[in-house]
Amino acid sequence: MPKVISRILFIQSLLLVLNSIDNISVLADTTNDKIKLNAQTSNSDNKTEDKTSQAGNIIPGRIISLQSAFKKASENNKEIDIAKYDIAIAKAQIKIAKAIANPRFSLQYGFGPAFTIILAGNPQQFGLQFDLQLAGKRTKNINYANANYQLTYLQLEALLFDIHNRTRRAYAELVAAEAYEDLIEAQRKTALDLENIAQKRYDAGKAPMNEVFLARLGVNQFDIQRNQAKLRLKQASANLTQLIGEVPQKVEIIDVDDNGLFNLTAASSSIVPSPKRNLPNLDELLPVAINSRPDLKVLVQQAYVDKLAINVAQAKRIPDLYIDSGYQFTTFFKHQPYDAYPYNVPNSPGCYLNIQAEIPILYQYQGEIQQAKAVLSQDFDQINQQKLQIANDIVTGYESVLLARANVLKYQIKLIPKAQKVSNLAFKGYSVGKGDLSTAILARQQYQQILASYFDSVVAYQNAWADLEKAMGVALKLE
Repeated sequence: MPKVISRILFIQSLLLVLNSIDNISVLADTTNDKIKLNAQTSNSDNKTEDKTSQAGNIIPGRIISLQSAFKKASENNKEIDIAKYDIAIAKAQIKIAKAIANPRFSLQYGFGPAFTIILAGNPQQFGLQFDLQLAGKRTKNINYANANYQLTYLQLEALLFDIHNRTRRAYAELVAAEAYEDLIEAQRKTALDLENIAQKRYDAGKAPMNEVFLARLGVNQFDIQRNQAKLRLKQASANLTQLIGEVPQKVEIIDVDDNGLFNLTAASSSIVPSPKRNLPNLDELLPVAINSRPDLKVLVQQAYVDKLAINVAQAKRIPDLYIDSGYQFTTFFKHQPYDAYPYNVPNSPGCYLNIQAEIPILYQYQGEIQQAKAVLSQDFDQINQQKLQIANDIVTGYESVLLARANVLKYQIKLIPKAQKVSNLAFKGYSVGKGDLSTAILARQQYQQILASYFDSVVAYQNAWADLEKAMGVALKLE
C-alpha cells in the first residue's frame, strides 16, 4: 500500500509539471506515426464536457496564407500609408528648390504739399524688386532636395522590408498558437481516453477508485491551459490583423493554410526552409548583406545628403543680390504758390536702380559649415558601426539557424518516434490489463513533454530564420 500511495504522489507531481508547460504548438495522434492537427474530444460515458460545450470551440473566421499576408501588409499597412506621405513631401521640396523667387511690385504715390510743391521735391514712383541667388545656390538646393527624395524612398523601402519581416514573425506566431491549441486538445483527449479506460476497469472490478480520480485529475489539468491557448491564438490573430492593415471589428480567429514543421507529415513549409535543406557558406552571406541591407542603404544615402548640405552651407558665404528698379515722375503744380518757381513746372520723370547685398565681414557662416562637416563625419562612423553590426547579426543568426535546425532534426528522427512508440506500448498495455496506470501516464507525459520541447525548437527555428532574414536584408525564397 505505501508503494501505491508514493506512486500516486509521483504521478500527481508530474501532472503539475505538465501544467506549467507554455509556448508549445502541435499535437500528436497516438494511433499512428503521424502527428496530425485534431481537436476532437468526447467522453459521454463519464459526463465530461467536450471542447465545444465546456471551453467553446474556436472556429476560425477565415483562412489566410503567408503570401496573402505579405500582399495585404504591403498594400494596407497603416505605417506604410503614413510613410508614403513622406515621398509626396520630398517631391514638394524639390519643386520648392526649383522655384524662382517672384518679383515684388512697389508703388509710392503721395498726396499733399510734399508731392505738389517743388520745395519738398518728392517724386512719385513704382518699380519691381528682384532677389538674385549667386554661387549656384539654387542648383545646390535642387541637388540637395533630389538627394533627400532618394533618401525618403530608401527609408520607405526599409520600412516595407521591416513590415515584411514582422509579418513573417506574426504569421509564424499564429501558426505556433494554432498548433499549441491543437496540442492541448490532443493531450486532453489522451487524458480522457485514460480516464475512460480507468473507469471501465473500475466498473469491472479490476482497478481501484483512486485510479479513476487520478486519471480525472489529469483531465482537469488542461482547463487552464485551454484558456491560455485560446488567449494566445486571439492575440496572435489580432497582431497579424494589425500588420495587414485591417481594423478589428470583433474578436476574430484567423486560420493558417500551412502548419509547417508543426506537422511532421508536411514535406515543405511556406514559412521557413526545410531543416534538411543545405545552408550557404557563412562567408558568402556578408557581401550579400552589405549590398542588400535597407538600413545600410539609408545610412549611405544620408551621408550623401549631408555631403550636399556642406555645399549648401558653403554657398551662403557668397551674398545674394537684392535689386530694386523702377520709374519715377513728379506731380508738382504747374504754378507753384509763393512764387517759388516763376515758370511752369515741367514733369521730371526718370528711372532708378537700387542694389543691396549682405557684406559678410563679421560672420561668414562658419557655424553652419562646421556643423554640416561634423554631421558628415558622424555619418561615416555610423556606416562603419552598422557594417560591424551586420557582420555580428549574420554570424549570430547563422549559428542560431544551425543549432535550431539540428535540434529539429534530432527530435524528428530520433526522440519523437521512440517516445511515441514507448507511449503507445504503455497505453496499450494498460488498456488490456498488462500494465498499470502510473506507467501509462508517465509514458504519455514523457511523450508530450518531448513534443512540447520539439514545438519550442520549431518556434526557435522559425525565429532564427526571421532573424537571419532581417540580418541579410533579403526576403526568404523557398523555391
